[in-house]
Amino acid sequence: MSHRSWSSRRLALVLAVASAAVLVAMAIVTLATGASQEAHEWYQPPGAYAASLLTHPGALRLLFGLDVGFLVLYTAFFTALADHLTRLGRPFLWLALGAMIGTAVLDIIEDHHILSLLGVAEAGRPIDDGALVFQQTLSATKFTLSYLALVMFGLAIPRDTRLGLVLAVFLVAGTLISGVVGYAAPPAWREQLDGGRWVGFLAGFALAAAWLRGSPETPAGPTRAS
Repeated sequence: MSHRSWSSRRLALVLAVASAAVLVAMAIVTLATGASQEAHEWYQPPGAYAASLLTHPGALRLLFGLDVGFLVLYTAFFTALADHLTRLGRPFLWLALGAMIGTAVLDIIEDHHILSLLGVAEAGRPIDDGALVFQQTLSATKFTLSYLALVMFGLAIPRDTRLGLVLAVFLVAGTLISGVVGYAAPPAWREQLDGGRWVGFLAGFALAAAWLRGSPETPAGPTRAS
């Protein structure tokens, strides 16, 4: 007896939608409560950082819980996408996937480090400068590695259709511009840039889902001679 397996293209399409849905849920929590993960990815004087953590501790924990779900889903999405693109004979994929898995690992460390700092603040203990410098370095490294991954995926997207060209340009040029502007911009721009990053994430998943819908199907598994 046999059953029909999902292809990597179909799986990637579903995971793109699921990842975007979790992003929307996180945005709703932020808009409803004012809690923000991004506010704790940058250095602040320890007293101000602790006060910010303690403003919405419950909502902040909810955000990080959702972020764990998001990082699991986006890692699965990029794994399925890499498999689909490999079957299409595209380049750069294992470098791209390796960098994205590295991004997910750093994302996990970041989430638990900020939650640990929240625990320190709730216990009334001081947070030192070293922990906050480490946090900013960790977050910046995570984003930089994600830029490498996204550009490599962009280079792997076939550019033989208009939608494929748009997605490739969005991932390559859009990511590079975002990275340069994000690091070169003054601190006063950070909130606007963080909001733009969320919009960019949602746009990227939407473009990827649209491209996957029109992408040629590939076998769900390797074929073997009998």
